[in-house]
Amino acid sequence: MLEITCEEPIDCIILLADLQQGKIIRMLGAGLKSGTNRIPLDDLQSLAAGNYQLEIKTAAADSVFRTKLFKQSAEGPTISLN
Repeated sequence: MLEITCEEPIDCIILLADLQQGKIIRMLGAGLKSGTNRIPLDDLQSLAAGNYQLEIKTAAADSVFRTKLFKQSAEGPTISLN
């Protein structure tokens, strides 16, 4: 579940990209209301361990929010510090 808080209503595009493969793996449009919005992101357990990017853009494709995410392997949860 993705929780987004907005100061004003906005139509947006939510993107989840696999950084290693360089491709978008999820893309959905959402009409967000003022306040807290909860957006379901289903079947994330099927994603391979690795680095991902979550980005929220306006309907005009202007980036509003971007963050990197890391999914660890269920078999060997290790943390790498660089």
